[in-house]
Amino acid sequence: MIASLTGILTSIGKSEIILEVNGVGYLLNVSSKLLSSLGEIGSKLSVFTDLQIKDDKMLLYGFATYADQNFFRLLQTVQGVGPKAALSILSALTVDELILAISSGDKAMISRAEGVGSKVAGRVTAELVEKVTSMNLMTGNNLNQISSKEVNSNNLETHFLTKDKEHTEVVEDIISALINLGYTRSEVFSVIMAIKKDFNQKKINTDFTVNSIIPIALKELSKVVK
Repeated sequence: MIASLTGILTSIGKSEIILEVNGVGYLLNVSSKLLSSLGEIGSKLSVFTDLQIKDDKMLLYGFATYADQNFFRLLQTVQGVGPKAALSILSALTVDELILAISSGDKAMISRAEGVGSKVAGRVTAELVEKVTSMNLMTGNNLNQISSKEVNSNNLETHFLTKDKEHTEVVEDIISALINLGYTRSEVFSVIMAIKKDFNQKKINTDFTVNSIIPIALKELSKVVK
């Protein structure tokens, strides 16, 4: 099983890349989010991978984070979700957004993914809600930030810990409050996730409360909602 690769980026396609590792070029199917984050041809790249063998084909998928890799596998436990649909969902939503969409039963957010209809999105929220309830919203971890012991672990909860559960509940409370003020879920969702990402990057999560975020969100919503 190929769990991860580190090599030189030699080609970038519409939905795939070629990563050369010790003289061997690996064709990796990747999400549009990973494509948008890539450096220049010739740059060094580390990815987590998932190898799938079906009929006479061997398909290798690449992911920027361990969380993406695990969600790719988790999504495929849902009836009607194959690797193509799973990758499409991960192209449309970050892991943080996907966890929040599933935990809040927001199938509309998931159906934003290309080729994923409302029926399949509904199954994703229904079948995975219990599995993601205690997951930590963990993004931004690259290969060098996770030990080999962690990489070899099959237990999602090793990485998706419960310490951010309250943080997730705050996000849901903020969204609910803004919807009550007349905004739609789709309008609110993207704004709140952008604010949350900014807070995560600045490492000021302790200030991420309903009272502190709603004024910021209202200011941002006034810019995008006419």
